[in-house]
Amino acid sequence: MKKLLKILFAILLSLIILVLVMWVKSPGTTEPITDLQGEVIPNSISTIEKVIIGGIEQTLIIRGRNKSKPVILFLHGGPGSPEIAFVRAVDQPIEDDFVMVYWEQRGAGKSYSSDMTGEYMTIEQFIADTKELSELLAKRFNQEKIYIMGHSWGSLLGILTAQKYPELYYAYFGIGQVCNQYEGERVSLEWVRAQAQELNDEEAIEELAEISLPDFPGTSDDWLNYLRVQRGYVNKFGGGAAHNETSNWAILKMLFDAKEYTLKEKVNIIPATLFSLKHLFPDVMENNLFNEPDSMQIPVYIFQGKYDYQTPTVLAKDFYDQLKAPQKEFFLFENSAHSPIYEEIEKFNSIIKEKTGNQ
Repeated sequence: MKKLLKILFAILLSLIILVLVMWVKSPGTTEPITDLQGEVIPNSISTIEKVIIGGIEQTLIIRGRNKSKPVILFLHGGPGSPEIAFVRAVDQPIEDDFVMVYWEQRGAGKSYSSDMTGEYMTIEQFIADTKELSELLAKRFNQEKIYIMGHSWGSLLGILTAQKYPELYYAYFGIGQVCNQYEGERVSLEWVRAQAQELNDEEAIEELAEISLPDFPGTSDDWLNYLRVQRGYVNKFGGGAAHNETSNWAILKMLFDAKEYTLKEKVNIIPATLFSLKHLFPDVMENNLFNEPDSMQIPVYIFQGKYDYQTPTVLAKDFYDQLKAPQKEFFLFENSAHSPIYEEIEKFNSIIKEKTGNQ
Protein backbone atom coordinates (compact mmCIF):
# COMPACT_ATOMS: atom_id res chain seq x y z
CA MET A 1 0.00 0.00 0.00
CA LYS A 2 2.83 2.42 0.85
CA LYS A 3 4.48 1.68 -2.49
CA LEU A 4 1.22 2.37 -4.32
CA LEU A 5 0.74 5.64 -2.45
CA LYS A 6 4.28 6.71 -3.37
CA ILE A 7 3.56 5.99 -7.03
CA LEU A 8 0.28 7.90 -6.92
CA PHE A 9 1.96 10.81 -5.17
CA ALA A 10 4.73 10.89 -7.79
CA ILE A 11 2.14 10.90 -10.59
CA LEU A 12 0.15 13.67 -8.90
CA LEU A 13 3.28 15.74 -8.31
CA SER A 14 4.33 15.32 -11.95
CA LEU A 15 0.90 16.45 -13.12
CA ILE A 16 1.01 19.50 -10.85
CA ILE A 17 4.47 20.44 -12.16
CA LEU A 18 3.32 19.94 -15.77
CA VAL A 19 0.30 22.17 -15.25
CA LEU A 20 2.44 24.84 -13.57
CA VAL A 21 4.98 24.77 -16.42
CA MET A 22 2.18 25.00 -19.00
CA TRP A 23 0.62 27.88 -17.08
CA VAL A 24 3.93 29.78 -17.05
CA LYS A 25 4.35 29.13 -20.79
CA SER A 26 0.80 30.28 -21.53
CA PRO A 27 0.44 33.99 -20.75
CA GLY A 28 -1.80 34.63 -23.78
CA THR A 29 0.45 37.42 -25.01
CA THR A 30 2.79 37.86 -27.97
CA GLU A 31 6.38 38.97 -27.53
CA PRO A 32 7.45 42.45 -28.68
CA ILE A 33 9.72 42.71 -31.71
CA THR A 34 13.13 43.80 -30.48
CA ASP A 35 16.59 44.63 -31.77
CA LEU A 36 19.80 42.80 -30.86
CA GLN A 37 19.98 44.78 -27.62
CA GLY A 38 16.50 43.68 -26.61
CA GLU A 39 14.96 47.11 -27.18
CA VAL A 40 11.53 47.33 -28.79
CA ILE A 41 11.94 48.43 -32.41
CA PRO A 42 10.27 51.79 -33.12
CA ASN A 43 7.25 51.53 -35.44
CA SER A 44 7.06 47.76 -34.95
CA ILE A 45 3.78 46.09 -34.08
CA SER A 46 3.11 43.07 -31.92
CA THR A 47 -0.43 42.81 -30.61
CA ILE A 48 -3.28 40.43 -29.90
CA GLU A 49 -6.57 42.13 -30.63
CA LYS A 50 -10.20 41.16 -30.42
CA VAL A 51 -12.45 42.58 -33.13
CA ILE A 52 -16.07 42.10 -34.10
CA ILE A 53 -16.26 40.33 -37.46
CA GLY A 54 -19.48 38.94 -38.82
CA GLY A 55 -21.27 39.88 -35.63
CA ILE A 56 -19.03 37.92 -33.25
CA GLU A 57 -15.75 38.53 -31.44
CA GLN A 58 -12.71 37.11 -33.23
CA THR A 59 -8.99 37.36 -32.53
CA LEU A 60 -6.13 38.78 -34.58
CA ILE A 61 -2.45 38.35 -33.81
CA ILE A 62 -0.61 41.11 -35.66
CA ARG A 63 3.18 41.17 -35.93
CA GLY A 64 5.61 43.18 -38.03
CA ARG A 65 9.00 44.84 -37.70
CA ASN A 66 7.66 47.94 -39.47
CA LYS A 67 3.94 48.63 -39.51
CA SER A 68 4.24 50.69 -42.69
CA LYS A 69 5.25 47.54 -44.63
CA PRO A 70 2.74 45.69 -46.86
CA VAL A 71 0.01 43.81 -45.00
CA ILE A 72 -0.50 40.07 -45.50
CA LEU A 73 -3.69 38.51 -44.17
CA PHE A 74 -2.79 34.90 -43.38
CA LEU A 75 -5.63 32.38 -43.56
CA HIS A 76 -4.78 29.27 -41.59
CA GLY A 77 -5.56 25.70 -42.52
CA GLY A 78 -7.75 23.05 -41.01
CA PRO A 79 -10.55 24.01 -41.01
CA GLY A 80 -9.97 25.05 -37.43
CA SER A 81 -6.17 24.85 -37.20
CA PRO A 82 -4.46 28.20 -36.45
CA GLU A 83 -0.77 28.33 -37.37
CA ILE A 84 0.73 31.16 -35.32
CA ALA A 85 2.62 28.58 -33.21
CA PHE A 86 4.34 27.16 -36.29
CA VAL A 87 5.09 30.48 -37.96
CA ARG A 88 6.60 31.83 -34.75
CA ALA A 89 8.63 28.62 -34.27
CA VAL A 90 10.19 28.45 -37.73
CA ASP A 91 9.50 31.54 -39.88
CA GLN A 92 9.83 34.68 -37.79
CA PRO A 93 11.87 36.36 -40.60
CA ILE A 94 8.66 36.86 -42.61
CA GLU A 95 7.67 39.44 -39.99
CA ASP A 96 10.73 41.53 -40.92
CA ASP A 97 9.29 42.37 -44.33
CA PHE A 98 5.53 42.37 -43.83
CA VAL A 99 2.83 43.17 -41.34
CA MET A 100 1.58 39.63 -40.77
CA VAL A 101 -2.02 39.34 -39.62
CA TYR A 102 -2.69 35.89 -38.21
CA TRP A 103 -6.46 35.61 -38.00
CA GLU A 104 -7.90 33.00 -35.66
CA GLN A 105 -11.05 32.29 -37.68
CA ARG A 106 -14.45 31.86 -36.05
CA GLY A 107 -14.59 28.53 -34.23
CA ALA A 108 -10.80 28.14 -34.14
CA GLY A 109 -8.06 28.82 -31.60
CA LYS A 110 -8.59 32.04 -29.66
CA SER A 111 -11.87 32.61 -31.54
CA TYR A 112 -13.43 29.39 -30.23
CA SER A 113 -15.95 29.06 -27.43
CA SER A 114 -17.50 25.85 -26.16
CA ASP A 115 -20.96 27.42 -26.40
CA MET A 116 -20.67 28.13 -30.13
CA THR A 117 -23.18 26.54 -32.50
CA GLY A 118 -22.70 25.51 -36.10
CA GLU A 119 -25.36 27.87 -37.46
CA TYR A 120 -22.89 30.27 -39.06
CA MET A 121 -20.08 27.82 -39.75
CA THR A 122 -20.47 27.94 -43.52
CA ILE A 123 -18.03 28.85 -46.25
CA GLU A 124 -20.29 31.73 -47.32
CA GLN A 125 -20.04 33.21 -43.82
CA PHE A 126 -16.26 32.77 -43.78
CA ILE A 127 -15.97 34.58 -47.13
CA ALA A 128 -18.02 37.44 -45.69
CA ASP A 129 -15.80 37.47 -42.58
CA THR A 130 -12.67 37.59 -44.74
CA LYS A 131 -14.01 40.51 -46.78
CA GLU A 132 -14.96 42.46 -43.67
CA LEU A 133 -11.58 41.85 -42.04
CA SER A 134 -9.70 42.81 -45.22
CA GLU A 135 -11.52 46.14 -45.36
CA LEU A 136 -10.78 46.72 -41.69
CA LEU A 137 -7.06 46.03 -42.18
CA ALA A 138 -6.69 48.29 -45.22
CA LYS A 139 -8.26 51.11 -43.27
CA ARG A 140 -6.32 50.35 -40.08
CA PHE A 141 -2.93 50.42 -41.83
CA ASN A 142 -3.81 53.15 -44.32
CA GLN A 143 -3.20 50.88 -47.31
CA GLU A 144 -5.06 50.92 -50.59
CA LYS A 145 -5.13 47.11 -50.68
CA ILE A 146 -3.60 44.16 -48.85
CA TYR A 147 -2.20 40.75 -49.82
CA ILE A 148 -4.11 37.56 -49.02
CA MET A 149 -2.34 34.28 -48.28
CA GLY A 150 -4.04 30.96 -47.57
CA HIS A 151 -2.65 27.59 -46.49
CA SER A 152 -4.63 24.38 -47.12
CA TRP A 153 -8.26 25.11 -46.09
CA GLY A 154 -7.20 28.76 -46.03
CA SER A 155 -6.27 28.49 -49.72
CA LEU A 156 -9.85 27.58 -50.61
CA LEU A 157 -11.23 30.40 -48.48
CA GLY A 158 -8.64 32.82 -49.82
CA ILE A 159 -9.08 32.19 -53.52
CA LEU A 160 -12.87 32.26 -53.31
CA THR A 161 -12.76 35.58 -51.43
CA ALA A 162 -10.20 37.09 -53.82
CA GLN A 163 -12.26 35.97 -56.80
CA LYS A 164 -15.38 37.61 -55.38
CA TYR A 165 -13.72 40.80 -54.07
CA PRO A 166 -10.60 41.41 -56.21
CA GLU A 167 -10.66 45.14 -55.49
CA LEU A 168 -9.42 44.41 -51.95
CA TYR A 169 -6.19 42.62 -52.85
CA TYR A 170 -2.91 43.18 -54.67
CA ALA A 171 -2.36 39.44 -55.16
CA TYR A 172 -3.30 36.00 -53.88
CA PHE A 173 -0.82 33.45 -52.50
CA GLY A 174 -2.02 29.84 -52.20
CA ILE A 175 -0.01 27.25 -50.24
CA GLY A 176 -1.06 23.61 -50.51
CA GLN A 177 -3.88 24.70 -52.79
CA VAL A 178 -7.26 23.08 -52.29
CA CYS A 179 -9.03 22.81 -55.65
CA ASN A 180 -11.07 19.58 -55.84
CA GLN A 181 -10.58 17.99 -52.44
CA TYR A 182 -12.84 15.00 -53.02
CA GLU A 183 -10.73 13.95 -55.98
CA GLY A 184 -7.68 14.85 -53.92
CA GLU A 185 -8.75 12.41 -51.22
CA ARG A 186 -9.05 9.65 -53.84
CA VAL A 187 -5.54 10.38 -55.13
CA SER A 188 -4.22 10.53 -51.56
CA LEU A 189 -5.79 7.20 -50.55
CA GLU A 190 -4.37 5.44 -53.60
CA TRP A 191 -0.95 6.88 -52.79
CA VAL A 192 -0.84 5.77 -49.13
CA ARG A 193 -1.99 2.28 -50.10
CA ALA A 194 0.77 2.11 -52.72
CA GLN A 195 3.34 3.34 -50.19
CA ALA A 196 2.23 0.73 -47.66
CA GLN A 197 2.67 -2.01 -50.25
CA GLU A 198 6.04 -0.69 -51.40
CA LEU A 199 7.33 -0.54 -47.81
CA ASN A 200 5.71 -3.86 -46.93
CA ASP A 201 4.08 -2.19 -43.93
CA GLU A 202 1.61 -4.91 -42.95
CA GLU A 203 -0.14 -2.88 -40.27
CA ALA A 204 -0.70 -0.01 -42.72
CA ILE A 205 -1.86 -2.39 -45.45
CA GLU A 206 -4.46 -3.90 -43.12
CA GLU A 207 -5.71 -0.60 -41.68
CA LEU A 208 -5.94 1.11 -45.06
CA ALA A 209 -7.82 -1.85 -46.51
CA GLU A 210 -10.49 -1.36 -43.85
CA ILE A 211 -11.29 2.25 -44.80
CA SER A 212 -12.91 3.59 -47.94
CA LEU A 213 -13.55 7.03 -49.36
CA PRO A 214 -16.91 8.32 -48.05
CA ASP A 215 -19.63 8.71 -50.65
CA PHE A 216 -19.73 12.24 -52.08
CA PRO A 217 -20.01 14.63 -50.34
CA GLY A 218 -20.05 12.55 -47.15
CA THR A 219 -21.16 13.42 -43.63
CA SER A 220 -18.99 15.03 -41.00
CA ASP A 221 -18.81 11.78 -39.03
CA ASP A 222 -17.83 9.84 -42.16
CA TRP A 223 -14.96 12.21 -42.85
CA LEU A 224 -13.72 12.43 -39.26
CA ASN A 225 -13.59 8.64 -38.98
CA TYR A 226 -11.83 8.38 -42.34
CA LEU A 227 -9.28 11.14 -41.67
CA ARG A 228 -8.26 9.74 -38.27
CA VAL A 229 -6.75 6.74 -40.06
CA GLN A 230 -5.84 8.05 -43.50
CA ARG A 231 -4.08 11.27 -42.44
CA GLY A 232 -1.93 9.35 -39.98
CA TYR A 233 -0.43 7.38 -42.86
CA VAL A 234 -0.14 10.40 -45.15
CA ASN A 235 2.05 11.97 -42.46
CA LYS A 236 3.94 8.76 -41.76
CA PHE A 237 4.87 8.30 -45.42
CA GLY A 238 5.99 11.91 -45.89
CA GLY A 239 3.08 13.37 -47.84
CA GLY A 240 1.38 15.31 -45.07
CA ALA A 241 2.31 18.19 -42.79
CA ALA A 242 5.97 17.79 -43.73
CA HIS A 243 7.95 15.56 -46.08
CA ASN A 244 10.38 14.75 -43.30
CA GLU A 245 7.85 13.27 -40.92
CA THR A 246 6.82 15.76 -38.28
CA SER A 247 5.92 13.78 -35.20
CA ASN A 248 2.82 14.59 -33.19
CA TRP A 249 5.14 15.37 -30.29
CA ALA A 250 6.99 18.02 -32.31
CA ILE A 251 3.69 19.67 -33.27
CA LEU A 252 2.43 19.50 -29.70
CA LYS A 253 5.67 21.05 -28.44
CA MET A 254 5.24 24.02 -30.80
CA LEU A 255 1.70 24.51 -29.48
CA PHE A 256 2.87 23.95 -25.90
CA ASP A 257 5.54 26.65 -26.32
CA ALA A 258 3.26 29.20 -28.02
CA LYS A 259 2.92 32.10 -25.59
CA GLU A 260 0.04 33.55 -27.59
CA TYR A 261 -2.38 31.07 -26.00
CA THR A 262 -3.61 30.82 -22.45
CA LEU A 263 -3.69 27.41 -20.79
CA LYS A 264 -7.45 27.19 -21.36
CA GLU A 265 -7.02 28.03 -25.05
CA LYS A 266 -4.37 25.33 -25.44
CA VAL A 267 -6.69 22.78 -23.86
CA ASN A 268 -9.41 23.87 -26.31
CA ILE A 269 -7.28 23.55 -29.47
CA ILE A 270 -8.38 19.98 -30.26
CA PRO A 271 -12.09 20.54 -29.45
CA ALA A 272 -12.00 23.68 -31.63
CA THR A 273 -10.41 21.81 -34.52
CA LEU A 274 -12.97 18.99 -34.31
CA PHE A 275 -15.80 21.54 -34.09
CA SER A 276 -14.59 23.33 -37.22
CA LEU A 277 -13.98 20.13 -39.18
CA LYS A 278 -17.41 18.82 -38.29
CA HIS A 279 -19.17 21.87 -39.68
CA LEU A 280 -16.92 22.84 -42.59
CA PHE A 281 -15.34 19.74 -44.12
CA PRO A 282 -18.46 18.80 -46.13
CA ASP A 283 -18.37 22.37 -47.52
CA VAL A 284 -14.77 21.80 -48.57
CA MET A 285 -15.81 18.63 -50.41
CA GLU A 286 -18.58 20.36 -52.32
CA ASN A 287 -16.40 23.20 -53.65
CA ASN A 288 -14.70 22.25 -56.91
CA LEU A 289 -12.50 25.05 -58.25
CA PHE A 290 -12.30 23.38 -61.65
CA ASN A 291 -15.87 24.60 -62.06
CA GLU A 292 -15.32 28.01 -60.46
CA PRO A 293 -13.46 30.23 -60.39
CA ASP A 294 -12.07 29.72 -63.90
CA SER A 295 -10.59 33.21 -63.91
CA MET A 296 -9.14 35.72 -61.46
CA GLN A 297 -8.70 39.47 -61.76
CA ILE A 298 -5.56 39.66 -59.61
CA PRO A 299 -2.16 37.91 -59.75
CA VAL A 300 -2.20 34.33 -58.46
CA TYR A 301 0.83 32.52 -57.04
CA ILE A 302 0.60 28.85 -56.08
CA PHE A 303 3.13 27.14 -53.78
CA GLN A 304 3.16 23.34 -53.74
CA GLY A 305 5.42 20.77 -52.18
CA LYS A 306 6.52 18.05 -54.56
CA TYR A 307 5.43 15.39 -52.05
CA ASP A 308 2.11 16.92 -51.03
CA TYR A 309 -0.56 14.23 -50.84
CA GLN A 310 -2.81 16.11 -48.44
CA THR A 311 -3.78 18.52 -51.20
CA PRO A 312 -2.17 16.58 -54.05
CA THR A 313 0.19 18.63 -56.17
CA VAL A 314 -0.90 16.95 -59.41
CA LEU A 315 -4.39 18.41 -58.98
CA ALA A 316 -3.11 21.82 -57.92
CA LYS A 317 -1.00 21.97 -61.07
CA ASP A 318 -3.97 20.96 -63.27
CA PHE A 319 -6.04 23.69 -61.63
CA TYR A 320 -3.29 26.25 -62.12
CA ASP A 321 -2.89 25.33 -65.80
CA GLN A 322 -6.55 26.00 -66.61
CA LEU A 323 -6.87 29.13 -64.44
CA LYS A 324 -6.96 32.51 -66.17
CA ALA A 325 -5.31 35.42 -64.35
CA PRO A 326 -3.55 38.66 -65.33
CA GLN A 327 -0.39 37.14 -63.89
CA LYS A 328 0.19 33.70 -62.43
CA GLU A 329 3.09 31.47 -61.39
CA PHE A 330 3.38 27.97 -59.97
CA PHE A 331 6.24 27.25 -57.60
CA LEU A 332 7.24 23.64 -56.91
CA PHE A 333 9.19 23.00 -53.71
CA GLU A 334 11.38 19.95 -54.24
CA ASN A 335 11.92 19.13 -50.56
CA SER A 336 8.44 19.80 -49.20
CA ALA A 337 5.09 18.12 -48.76
CA HIS A 338 2.06 20.12 -47.59
CA SER A 339 3.86 23.03 -45.90
CA PRO A 340 6.61 24.70 -47.98
CA ILE A 341 6.07 27.81 -45.85
CA TYR A 342 7.68 25.87 -42.98
CA GLU A 343 9.83 23.34 -44.86
CA GLU A 344 11.74 25.60 -47.28
CA ILE A 345 11.60 28.92 -45.50
CA GLU A 346 14.30 30.88 -47.32
CA LYS A 347 12.98 29.98 -50.77
CA PHE A 348 9.41 30.71 -49.74
CA ASN A 349 10.20 34.10 -48.19
CA SER A 350 12.38 35.09 -51.12
CA ILE A 351 9.56 34.47 -53.61
CA ILE A 352 7.03 36.38 -51.50
CA LYS A 353 9.39 39.36 -51.30
CA GLU A 354 10.01 39.28 -55.03
CA LYS A 355 6.33 39.06 -55.99
CA THR A 356 5.34 41.89 -53.67
CA GLY A 357 8.24 44.06 -54.81
CA ASN A 358 9.39 44.19 -51.19
CA GLN A 359 13.12 43.68 -51.80
